[in-house]
Amino acid sequence: MVIDNPKDIEKTFLIVNMACFGDVLLTNSLCQNLKIEFPNSKIVFLVNKPFVEVAKYQHGVDDVIYMDKHHKHKGLSGLIKFALSCKYRNKIDAAFIVYGNPRGIIISKLLGAKKIVSKPPQFIKFLVSNIPEDDKTVIKAQEINAHLFQGYTLKKEKVLPIKYKTNPQKNFITAKLVENYKNKEIIGLCCISKTLSKDMPIEEAIKLINKLNEQEKVILFLGSGTIARTYADNLKKQGCTNFVDLTNITSIYDLANILKKCKCLISVDTGTMHLGYAVGCFTICVFFQKNTARKWAPDETLYDVKVIDNEYSLEKVISYI
Repeated sequence: MVIDNPKDIEKTFLIVNMACFGDVLLTNSLCQNLKIEFPNSKIVFLVNKPFVEVAKYQHGVDDVIYMDKHHKHKGLSGLIKFALSCKYRNKIDAAFIVYGNPRGIIISKLLGAKKIVSKPPQFIKFLVSNIPEDDKTVIKAQEINAHLFQGYTLKKEKVLPIKYKTNPQKNFITAKLVENYKNKEIIGLCCISKTLSKDMPIEEAIKLINKLNEQEKVILFLGSGTIARTYADNLKKQGCTNFVDLTNITSIYDLANILKKCKCLISVDTGTMHLGYAVGCFTICVFFQKNTARKWAPDETLYDVKVIDNEYSLEKVISYI
């Protein structure tokens, strides 16, 4: 039987993004573009171990594999160990490497990918078979990632919103929160990132929490890790205690389900911000670091968001809620 229509061909595509929470989410438009063009394809997402749930529930993703790049799969010996044990070895039609990551390119080569699509650094360019053409209209990180589609198909990628699947009714933590506060409006608040210059000054967070308390809103303080724990503790030390502290309590999937039930998320530039609008939660995206919103802010025409860039004020945030 001769298959004339490329849409009927079953292909296995590997998406490689070894970066962090938000970066993994921002690759979903690429996954969707491939799925639309090749509906019978299998989209396999390779991530760093902590971010399996970020990839697993994305629209268009069929399977997730991970590397433990700081421990089990560290260094060249770790890469080889991973490749030899990977169930998709010698089964990959094309691997798409986000950000031209050299580790991802080497992994794809070791896995026997028939084609490697990426924008690589010069020193590793010889390993890449397909490089997308430059397009000056492609500015945002989401668009840059999706543009890898053109490198493989020679077609212009579609502008598609990131989609993350949830089921809040079957999520225990979410159901409990909704039951406890069923007559209140719930506001998610994420004040910290991994970069201090992106974080909300604690005095501004206190003012915001106090104002939301005046409006009888339920505030969920969201975050994970030592930085988030310290920030929440410092809020309490300064007498700001009227919020539900979810620091280090939720998984990423729990967080997605919780955000689905929030009236609004107020977040600095971090993974939680991207997750908020990906699940359809109205998100106020606050950029404290200069010159970052152009690339990392969501498109206000594509999502239910408001972007505040370099002109933060309590009044402006409150006016959007």
